[in-house]
Amino acid sequence: MYGTILSGMTTAMHALSVISNNVANSGSTAFQKSDVTFADLFSSGTPESSSRNSPGLGAMVEATRRSQAQGNLMDREGVLNLGISGAGMFVVARPDGQGGVGNNMAFTRVGEFSLDAAGYIRSTDGSYLLGVAGDGGLATDRAALSPLLIPPRVEDSKLTGLSIGRNGMVVGSYGSDLMQNLGQISIATFANPMGLRNVSQSRFEQTIDSGNAVLGIGSTQGFGSVYSGKLESSNVDLTTELTIMMRAQQQFSGSAKLLQTNSDMVEKLTR
Repeated sequence: MYGTILSGMTTAMHALSVISNNVANSGSTAFQKSDVTFADLFSSGTPESSSRNSPGLGAMVEATRRSQAQGNLMDREGVLNLGISGAGMFVVARPDGQGGVGNNMAFTRVGEFSLDAAGYIRSTDGSYLLGVAGDGGLATDRAALSPLLIPPRVEDSKLTGLSIGRNGMVVGSYGSDLMQNLGQISIATFANPMGLRNVSQSRFEQTIDSGNAVLGIGSTQGFGSVYSGKLESSNVDLTTELTIMMRAQQQFSGSAKLLQTNSDMVEKLTR
C-alpha cells in the first residue's frame, strides 16, 4: 500500500518539476516544452488472480518528451535575427580551443545571430552558422558545409546592406549598385527529432536514435522557410501549464491524505 501511495506522490512531483522547467523557459527563444506521460503498474500473477484480487501497484513515469509544436514568430529588429517556420533546424559548429571552427556540429532553432570582427555569422554562444558559400545550393554532407562569411568589402566597395531570403540565401549590398550572393543557410531535419540529445541553450546533437541529419534548403519540400527579422518564441502555453500544475497538486494532496489514512488504519489495527 505504501509503495502505491508513494508512486502517486513521486509522479506528481516529477510532473511539477517538468512544469516548473516549462514555465521558467516560457520566455526563452525557441524553447520546446516537455510533456510527461505516465503508465500504471500491475502485479504479476495468473490471469485469474490478477483480475480478481490485484488493485494495481500505482503509477510510473513512462516518458518525458519534447513537444515539436511550432512557436510563434515574433518581430525582432536585425537582419540576422532568424526564425524558421516549419520543419528544420539551423546547423552550427562550436568553436575549437583556438577560437576557430570546430568539428562538433549542433542543431538549433534559436536564430539570434550576429557578425564577429572577422565577418563570420555566429550565435550567442559563439558557434558558427553553417551553410553553402557563394551562390549556395544543396549540401549533400558535412564536408559541403562551411561557416558563412560576410566580407566587409568587395571590389573596393563597402558593405552597405544585407538581406536573407526565405530560402536562406544571404545577399550583400556593396556600394550603391553591387549585389552579391554570399552563401545560403542550410537547414537540417531528422527522421526522429525526439531522439536528439539536448546539450542546453536549446541546442541539440544527433544520436543513433535521431538518425543522421538530412540537409536541405529553406522553402523546399520537407523544409521550413527562413524569416529574417523574426525570432521563434517558446511553445509554452502558460494557461495549459498552470492547469496541469493544479491537477498534479491535487494528485499529490490526495496521495498525502491516503498516506495519512493508511497510517491511521495500520496503527489502529496493530494496537
